[in-house]
Amino acid sequence: MKYYEDFLKLEVFNLSEAKKVVGSAENAKVLLNNYIKKGLVKRVRRNLYCTVHLENREATADRYLIGSKINESAYLTYHSAFELHGLAHQVGFVVYVASESKISDFVYEGVSYKYVGRGIGSGVTNYRLNSTIKLTDLERTVVDSIDRPDYCGGLYELDEILKICPILDETKLLAYLETYNKKVLYKKAGYFFERHQESLGIKEDLLSLMEKRTGKMKKYLSEEALNGNGVFVKRWGLIVPRTLQEEGDIFV
Repeated sequence: MKYYEDFLKLEVFNLSEAKKVVGSAENAKVLLNNYIKKGLVKRVRRNLYCTVHLENREATADRYLIGSKINESAYLTYHSAFELHGLAHQVGFVVYVASESKISDFVYEGVSYKYVGRGIGSGVTNYRLNSTIKLTDLERTVVDSIDRPDYCGGLYELDEILKICPILDETKLLAYLETYNKKVLYKKAGYFFERHQESLGIKEDLLSLMEKRTGKMKKYLSEEALNGNGVFVKRWGLIVPRTLQEEGDIFV
């Protein structure tokens, strides 16, 4: 039990961090195996451990801390980031993790940890309630999720999130859009930004700039808009699902 309190403070840790506590890698491996047998520590995956509370024999760490500690460059994004920003309508059973190095998807205690790629690099911050947890800032989370709504619970969950989303920083939004540099993303983002223009604090100048970068090709917002189930939004050259469009206030 000599090092248990040190591990308890770390909550989630890897072998390198355990080595700093114990003094050597070999001693750390022996100790961790011993603690795992005693139920003091759980192995989350290869080279990732979490401490167990003695009172209830439950792991101390939550899913967000685990996701952010998978490796040095790991951070939370898409719906998982919206959950920490306090905007998601529901907490899912998937944690979306970006990282410079590839991560094999895994399941731990009923939660799936899904690798979503390296991401665009910028726009990563620390969670205000626990600086150990890294996640995308609000503006990047919005842009990322418009690009891949399937990682955000789908179009309708994204739309509901944007309804309650606070005013966004236009400079950041444009910077992330320019980093992606995808015409179809300008279309999709333009549609959603205009749809929620007042509540998100989006100025017409930004919308006009984005409109110029959309290109001439018509695109579908999602497969749901195929087979005559879509409505064409002329400004953005975008065919959106009829059921989504009917909920909004944009004229086509």
